[in-house]
Amino acid sequence: MNNLKKKTKVNADKLSGEFYFQSLLQEAYLKGVLSPKESEHVQMECLKLLADCTERFTKGESSSVRVEIAQGIMASNLFTIGIYLKSLPDVDAALVDIENEPIEKLYEYGLLVLKRKVNVARYFYNRVCKSKLKTPNHAYTITIDQGFSPFFETYEINFHAHEIPSNIDYQLIHPVTDLAGVEFVIKYLESLYYENLFCSYFDANIIHEVMSGYDIGYQNLLDNICEQVFLNALGRQLLNAPLLPLDFSPTDLNILENKLKNLSLTQIQAQLKAAAQEVMTALFITNPSLKKYLSASIPKITTSVYKGLTTHSLNKTFVPRYNPTIKPLVHYNMGIKMDDATYRELVTEFLSCRFFDDKLAIIKEHIKTLADMEDLLIAGELDPIEAAMVFDLLEDIELAVLTKRHPLHPTIDAIDYSPSEIRLQKNLDAYLRTLPQDRLAKILGMTTTIEVV
Repeated sequence: MNNLKKKTKVNADKLSGEFYFQSLLQEAYLKGVLSPKESEHVQMECLKLLADCTERFTKGESSSVRVEIAQGIMASNLFTIGIYLKSLPDVDAALVDIENEPIEKLYEYGLLVLKRKVNVARYFYNRVCKSKLKTPNHAYTITIDQGFSPFFETYEINFHAHEIPSNIDYQLIHPVTDLAGVEFVIKYLESLYYENLFCSYFDANIIHEVMSGYDIGYQNLLDNICEQVFLNALGRQLLNAPLLPLDFSPTDLNILENKLKNLSLTQIQAQLKAAAQEVMTALFITNPSLKKYLSASIPKITTSVYKGLTTHSLNKTFVPRYNPTIKPLVHYNMGIKMDDATYRELVTEFLSCRFFDDKLAIIKEHIKTLADMEDLLIAGELDPIEAAMVFDLLEDIELAVLTKRHPLHPTIDAIDYSPSEIRLQKNLDAYLRTLPQDRLAKILGMTTTIEVV
């Protein structure tokens, strides 16, 4: 009984997943569970195991190997022992085996566990292949089709158990950390399977249009597909709308912004958590592991939604679908610009005006094309009220063209634009927010069908 109380001093939460055996020894020594003599004995046995494995590695033909090879074999041995110890019920059971079993025996037990885990990895790989999405995303398809072949062909448990001979580029919702070797592969494949499983509830063409709305060149990105699909599903649920279209109109996005903009981060997370449960119910998702996986992503998704609200870019969070094969229906010509000399003279006169009525008179008399109007809006140093009076002169299609060409970009992207361009973006965004919802929806809808020529 005293021995058991002594052993429970080791906190399992402090142990490394990747270096489990080493961290367990260190914690046990620091907590006095292992005496200095016991710790030294374990280390000597590990060195003896290294010598035996090195001899097997060289097939008895040499008594020495390069330092980096010996270090690799030692890392593999310790990983293998850790694999076995992690398979035991708890830390106490692991400590009992360390104290009472030869290290060589623990290593042999670890090899048996490794063989079983390779089969588990193969099981999840087969499930991933069967549930694979139809998508042009290169990182996703190459990771599945080619990335794991090196692992199943060359993974070597005797001397390189801690290594991951794979080419994995595709990013998961939850990156795999603190794991190595076959454990990393199992966790990655299991997670990817859950992501595939969720995406299977939606049509592949719809998912393609969602990701095209996220970025027209998404096939070349490493960004996660499932996360965006889940985000759109959550947005649809917040609207109390059918999930399967996974789409948003400009009006939808305005409703979402109005619903969420005054909430705290904690309140937004609560809304998303509730929506996630409703999404899973609506889709009849019963797999407990999938439900747990999706629920675990809510804090991360909450951050994305909050950022979209604070940067006025919610359409980058809840992404409207876009079909890249459909050509724009409206071709808009912005007109011919006035010559440079005339334009410079006009801008000089415009900026020298003391009263805005005089500026407005110049615009009405001399600005004949949207091309010139755009240039003057950038160079004119207008405040939001003045800019709004200029925007009042424009037709809806002209506002749609300017909105398409000058969307308000988040602060992180602002370095790509001049201060004058950013001023125009902010003034236009502020003006659009003052418009009636039906007119704003019409203007924003036009931006998806206009091609500026």
